[in-house]
Amino acid sequence: MKWAGENTENIKQLSERLDRVQQEAKFHFQKLGLVRFNPFEDTGGDQSFALALLDEKGTGIVISSLHGRDVTRMYGKPVKEGVEAGYEFSEEERESVKKALEK
Repeated sequence: MKWAGENTENIKQLSERLDRVQQEAKFHFQKLGLVRFNPFEDTGGDQSFALALLDEKGTGIVISSLHGRDVTRMYGKPVKEGVEAGYEFSEEERESVKKALEK
């Protein structure tokens, strides 16, 4: 019967560990939305993008890249519970957040 006690203890430890992992996972990126677009008339293709990376509650970041002929610029903006947090979103950034929240 010694093994039964060990198994019970192992199951208890695994259960506690699983609970911790599930709680931590709420803060990992779980939802993403990508929008590619062309912000400038003088460049070809949709080389620019807005990428939303959000956790379970819709909190995270939007990373945007604006690609031009001579330069590429990148921006990062915070998202809190699905809305902009401190910086106004472009139309494409809003769309990327919307796509992420739909999943």
